[in-house]
Amino acid sequence: MYTPKKALNMPKKPASKDWHRADIIAAVRKTGTNLQQLSRKFGYCRQVIGSALYHPYPKYERLIAEHLGVTPQVIWPSRYHSDGTSRSGRGERGVGRLGRYKAKNGNSSTVKKTRNVYPLNKAGNA
Repeated sequence: MYTPKKALNMPKKPASKDWHRADIIAAVRKTGTNLQQLSRKFGYCRQVIGSALYHPYPKYERLIAEHLGVTPQVIWPSRYHSDGTSRSGRGERGVGRLGRYKAKNGNSSTVKKTRNVYPLNKAGNA
């Protein structure tokens, strides 16, 4: 005979304080537009800004929040630290990657320095 395990009575994962996707969509629609039109307004493909509803994209989250007149921390508190920095580690495209590169390598220049593979002789010919 089957006996149920006690694991079924385990407490559930704590509910997130983030706005629900439907609430974000409704808030944008109350402004007289939708996420597709918002994407086009900023010069992106129609479904790009909507991807912020499902995955952390700080740049798109910021665009949605600015359109709604709030900060991204208000909409997605689980995605941001208390000082307003993103928890995703992605940063905005280009900024985060170069910043991590500089911090990791202690290099302030992003230009790759190469040496001349084929040095010229005194006459200037190879």
